[in-house]
Amino acid sequence: MAILYGYDFFPDQRITGKLSMAVFLVDDYTGNQPIGGVKVFLEGQDLKSVKNPSGYYLFLDLPGTKYRIRVISDHYFAETIPVKLSDLVTGQPVVDIRLKPKPSYPFPSGATLIRGMVRDINNSPVSRARVEILTKGVDNKTTGRGEFVLYLKGLKEEDLIDGIFIKGNNGKTVHLKVTHETKSCLFDLEEVKEGQTTSVKEPIILS
Repeated sequence: MAILYGYDFFPDQRITGKLSMAVFLVDDYTGNQPIGGVKVFLEGQDLKSVKNPSGYYLFLDLPGTKYRIRVISDHYFAETIPVKLSDLVTGQPVVDIRLKPKPSYPFPSGATLIRGMVRDINNSPVSRARVEILTKGVDNKTTGRGEFVLYLKGLKEEDLIDGIFIKGNNGKTVHLKVTHETKSCLFDLEEVKEGQTTSVKEPIILS
């Protein structure tokens, strides 16, 4: 039986059919498997995935070569990933997808978070804008209501000032960048404390 990253596809049973592709999902916050309800399917195809005990979503006997993987879940932003089967590794045709938590995600107590809203010049919510912390490699999207959450994890001593504040480009100042299509803007937060939620009081206006 085929082995995938050290796990049997189905340790106690045999599956019939040829494995075309396996999708493995990762919670971007915890690095573990996602929580809550998750659906994995192929756009425009009446084909269902089979989830094995190790958490892989398997697609068997796919007739074509190009597909679009669609992931919809309770606590994460939806993802659509184009894939060409011939580009996958022979014997281990795995597609890894990291899922970004929505603002409604049940973050644990003591998480370091930045929450806010993005609106346009007409005060309408901006959906699927990219919000990032410059120099930190941290980013996320906005919801249909323009809400966003950024999460910092694995902080080290050199990431902090006085052991409390997140270090930005200039002391405690943390710089956010918001982009959507051809528009972008910068926003500065004077303080972000480790282990707390920092809320941007006013919407960030993307103009």
